[in-house]
Amino acid sequence: MSYKSKAIAIHHSTKECVVNCDKFHKIIIGFLGDSGVGKTTAANALVSEGFYRVSIAEKVLEFTQRLFSEEEIAENKDKIFEKMRQRGNRVHKGYWLNLTLVSIPDDKDKIVLDDFTTSDLLGDVVKVYQIDRPNFTKNKLPNIESIINDSTLNSFTEKIKILGKKL
Repeated sequence: MSYKSKAIAIHHSTKECVVNCDKFHKIIIGFLGDSGVGKTTAANALVSEGFYRVSIAEKVLEFTQRLFSEEEIAENKDKIFEKMRQRGNRVHKGYWLNLTLVSIPDDKDKIVLDDFTTSDLLGDVVKVYQIDRPNFTKNKLPNIESIINDSTLNSFTEKIKILGKKL
């Protein structure tokens, strides 16, 4: 049985999509936070340490492009994108996360997501870190470990690389 068939178990009776953690032997890091706090910078630092980057937003965009014209997307991208994300998560909690995870090649064991949101939280499959940056972070989320981005780019990048090596 392949990783993809083992990783995702969809329970139609409860309309809940659940990742089977016992058979999911990958390190998956998700960065969340407000715009401009350093999520992509953090993800890029982990990519330089051998992590494989995947994007939930790219999966949402792929489906959005199937349903809407380029003109519609150009005119209302943020609104359409948010509606698509909400509708997917109404179908199954973690819908977009699951679609993204099953697209990961089998040989990739260390994964990073830089566009993680609270609507993507699904059990303990993804180790989530909130990037906090003074004058950018609006809301600190409870029960989510923070990484403070309050110094130079090099210092922040090194902090993330150290995190990646500990995993």
